[in-house]
Amino acid sequence: QPFAVDDKGVVRNTVPLSANESRRHVISVVAKDCGGRESSPVLVTISVLPRCITSWTDVSTSMTYIPGTGPQPVFPQAKFQLCSTNVCKPTKLETSLTLHTDHVGVGCDRDTYTLESQRKMCGASLAAVDLLPVATDDAKWVAPLKTDNGREVGPVYRFDGKTAVTIPED
Repeated sequence: QPFAVDDKGVVRNTVPLSANESRRHVISVVAKDCGGRESSPVLVTISVLPRCITSWTDVSTSMTYIPGTGPQPVFPQAKFQLCSTNVCKPTKLETSLTLHTDHVGVGCDRDTYTLESQRKMCGASLAAVDLLPVATDDAKWVAPLKTDNGREVGPVYRFDGKTAVTIPED
C-alpha cells in the first residue's frame, strides 16, 4: 500500500496517487498504546478524486459579424468546467471579455460615430439606445462624467473609477 501512518495516527500517501490507477484504497489500521497493547483493526477507505482543472471549453477564438444581420451569440457552445467540491460551494462567477478587431480605426470599431451613423454604416440595431448621451437640459445627469476630448462626434466618456451616475429608467 502506498501509505504510512505516523506516531500521531496521521495517514499520508508515500507516492503520488492517480484516480486513473485506483479510485479507492482500503487499509487496515491498528493503534498501539504506550504499553504495546493493540486495538482491533479498523478499515480506512481512502478515495482518490480525479484531478480537476477549472477551465472554459468550446470558446471560439474568432467570429465574423456581418452588419445588418442582427444579434449574434458570441460563444453559443461555451461551457465552464468547475471542479466539484464539498468544501466550498461557489456562489458567484465573474469573467471578462475583450473584443479585438483586425482593422482598428477603420469602420465600426470606432467610438466616435453617432448612434445614427452606427446604424447606417455598421448595421446597429434600431433597438440600440445611447445610454450616455450628450449633456443637455434633458440629460443633465451625465454632466459629472469626464469626457475624452478631441473626438470627432459627441462626447466619449472617460471613467476614472470614482465618478458615477445613475442612468434614468426613461
